[in-house]
Amino acid sequence: MRKELEKKDWHYYIFEENNSITLSVPIPKPAPGFDVIHILNEFEKEKYLQIGIKALEERINDMNMNYYNYQMNSWR
Repeated sequence: MRKELEKKDWHYYIFEENNSITLSVPIPKPAPGFDVIHILNEFEKEKYLQIGIKALEERINDMNMNYYNYQMNSWR
């Protein structure tokens, strides 16, 4: 079962499912808009569980700028 751990609407969403943590970052461009998806590696997961969202700030910035390097789910 997918469980929402944390969110800041229109900035990031963090989910836990089957012992993995997924970071989702919504981006409005390119049209029609996408959710950029990244499954945290073990290091990121441990840091997130220790210090929270601060551990993922660089990853979120990279996802916003280099979204084409990640899995993308269209809003359509």
